[in-house]
Amino acid sequence: MKIKIALISCYLIVTSYSQIVVKEEIIDDGILYKKNTNIKDTLSIDLLKIDLSNNKYELRTVKANNLLNSRETTSEMVKSLSDSGYSIIAAINADFFEEDGEVVNNMISEGNIVKALMFTDSPFNPFVNSQFAVNRFNKLFIEQFVFNGKLILPNGIIESLNRVNSLPDSNSVILYNSFQGKYTPIAKEGWYIGEIPLVQINHSTDTIICIVRDDFQIGGKTEIKNNFVLSANNKYARYLEREISLGDTLKVILGFNPDFKDINSLIGGWPRLVKDGQNLINNDSTIEGVIYRFSDIKHPRTGIGFSQDSSTVYFITVDGRQESSSGMTLKQFADLMIEEGIYQGLNLDGGGSTTMIVKGNTVNNPSDKTGERKVGNCIVLIKKQ
Repeated sequence: MKIKIALISCYLIVTSYSQIVVKEEIIDDGILYKKNTNIKDTLSIDLLKIDLSNNKYELRTVKANNLLNSRETTSEMVKSLSDSGYSIIAAINADFFEEDGEVVNNMISEGNIVKALMFTDSPFNPFVNSQFAVNRFNKLFIEQFVFNGKLILPNGIIESLNRVNSLPDSNSVILYNSFQGKYTPIAKEGWYIGEIPLVQINHSTDTIICIVRDDFQIGGKTEIKNNFVLSANNKYARYLEREISLGDTLKVILGFNPDFKDINSLIGGWPRLVKDGQNLINNDSTIEGVIYRFSDIKHPRTGIGFSQDSSTVYFITVDGRQESSSGMTLKQFADLMIEEGIYQGLNLDGGGSTTMIVKGNTVNNPSDKTGERKVGNCIVLIKKQ
């Protein structure tokens, strides 16, 4: 038996097919929210379909407390933005994270790098995880972005900049900004660390021009009181101490490969599920180093994707680990994405982190017994003023 109720004044459609109930609601201009409750297969799915072509909305990544090593619930991050005057339509949790809140992958928020590194901080993928990015023209991308930083010294010599706000390898050069916190990390035992504060005087696309306003400080834990701190360790520290002096002008290039310009927001996920409308898990169940217990066992899932023309973005969550919803395998999740119209799709952090906020309310049912989990970051949909 099929029951269909249409309340046009409320933009609400409820369709029932015996044990499957689908509720669809237009929550704003060009934004469809759909909740699919499947009693037969014990699934609860929440989906947001967002038309970006009208230029009314902005996708923004948000780091918990604006700090690399911090965690908040997605609801708390949404509330902070709302209290600051932003009109938040929706949000989902995003990247995988460490216990202290540091995200595993690269992250850019409002054009500023929160974290950048060449290779993913993941024990499973020896290369780099796929990431979702948005440029300032609302063009959407899913790529395996690799940080490609450069430091141009006063004499014109170009050196590699290895990381931004990420613990160094031996003999490396790192840039720290306010997302790191008040101080740079404490030096590893036995390492020689040289650090120098930089003041930004110009910023164009991916190039920052800075002035050296202080002398080198030795040992780490340097206060980030200006825009940046340039940090080097061991052989590189002694080399840069020789090459850089007080008052020098340095150029810092914060690039990525692939080299897409004007990236305004970037978050990591793992793994890419849909490419050009095809289910990648069908071809390779270990893509990007995923393992059986993560891929082939049903879990709560969070994902993001977009249409072939990049004009429509999708937020999608599947509840799991509960009687009302068993979750999905990655293959099933990819199939769901394709069924809903996703042409390029990325899996985000799931499990107890899975959360979707719509109009200030948590519309899914997070699986942790304590409720919504504190996570490292999220991606929000903002209605432009």
